[in-house]
Amino acid sequence: MTGVSGAMTDAGGMGITVPAVILVKPQLAENIGMAARAMKNCGLKEMRLVAPEQSPVSETALRASSNSEDILLNARVYATTREALADLDTVYAATARPRHQVKEVFTAEYAATHLPARRRTGFMFGCERTGLENEDISLADAIIEVPLNPEHCSLNLAQAVLIIGYEYYKTTIAPEGRRFITNGGEVASKEKLFKFLDALTGRIRQSPRLKDEEHTRSLLINVSNIFTRANITEQELNSLYGIVNILSDGKKDGK
Repeated sequence: MTGVSGAMTDAGGMGITVPAVILVKPQLAENIGMAARAMKNCGLKEMRLVAPEQSPVSETALRASSNSEDILLNARVYATTREALADLDTVYAATARPRHQVKEVFTAEYAATHLPARRRTGFMFGCERTGLENEDISLADAIIEVPLNPEHCSLNLAQAVLIIGYEYYKTTIAPEGRRFITNGGEVASKEKLFKFLDALTGRIRQSPRLKDEEHTRSLLINVSNIFTRANITEQELNSLYGIVNILSDGKKDGK
């Protein structure tokens, strides 16, 4: 099965090509499909399969791919690992066991942020049962390790693809480290917030319990801090006005 190679597509205009994903002797169609799903989540387009035991276009694989069928339908199948890597310039072998070979070992994050520009690259993964064999690792330029609990560092094939793919995808975007969701509402302006605080302060000062001015001043500063750091939306501000009015009405009724 052949497809159009995606390895030379420029990622984010930075001269970094989108890496191919090479699965060596995958055993289960379901895992091939889930690996395709992980790839699409991370903007990886090209899947290469070396001697898969089951078809990447089987019903099981397609169902597991969850709307990533295009990756499976365009997957390339090779008889040997050498053939699958032949047109690539730099290959990273994902393995938790370097097996005493002399190789540079990168974390997934380091490898993703140091991909060579304008070179065809690939991330290579082994089969579910044993991972990559020594012969496969010997064909790679470097090894990628994912730091995990040393007492249990076993990953499902699709999990490994997702973790390394995610580190690559982060290099193509500028994610916000933090954001505030307002559910479509607008955060109240300072002017509107100050107007509410003035109204609330006036109601608070009407309380007969406040007899000490210093205590009252400290209380009002705390109230101001509570509301100014809350990123209150205009809708929430209207609700607060309603609450204050309800409490005031209750006070007038002697409740």
